[in-house]
Amino acid sequence: MTDESDLLLTDHELLALLAMNPTDSAAATRDLFRLSTVAHRDVLERAGVTTLLARGMAEPNGEDIVPVERGALVAAVLTTATEWLEVAFVTPSSDHIMFVAASEHGSLLLSLNRLGAHQVRPVDTAEGLPRLGVLLSQAYLEDATDGLPASAMVTFHPASGTPLTVQLKRDESETWTLLSGSGDAVQTETIPAAAAFERLSAALSC
Repeated sequence: MTDESDLLLTDHELLALLAMNPTDSAAATRDLFRLSTVAHRDVLERAGVTTLLARGMAEPNGEDIVPVERGALVAAVLTTATEWLEVAFVTPSSDHIMFVAASEHGSLLLSLNRLGAHQVRPVDTAEGLPRLGVLLSQAYLEDATDGLPASAMVTFHPASGTPLTVQLKRDESETWTLLSGSGDAVQTETIPAAAAFERLSAALSC
């Protein structure tokens, strides 16, 4: 799988790939992707195996079905991930969510679609997942192609420890607002536009 050859995977194919290597990382990835609570998960996993076989991304190996080709790469990353990034983009008329899973086998960015067909592609995380979250937020909020007001909520999920969430908003009057912390400890701060992404980086400690 290359940057020029993005892959589409369905919910049931993701469930099947995660089930083929039932690790703690696979369970964490399933939870983060909001797949743990789907109804009839075992049925969906079996359907995922069938379509992976038909698409050449899985094959029989004795009595087991194992991922191959691009399916093997996706399974290797998602079931051994040690860090995850969640980035949610929201405007009054649209919302979009991306996830990044990073492991020793590489990193994958999944652009989730509520219709159940998700774009998967490799991504460079050499500078760290929080830094990637800042870059994705910058591209979205500066372009503002979906209109204003717009916000980017970045959550870094380490393998151990507490997730860190920071939200950056831009409104029609070009007021930029940074929200950090959680619960009763949320801090809201109006910041200069020129310093917005520097402050987002600092809040994510990247």
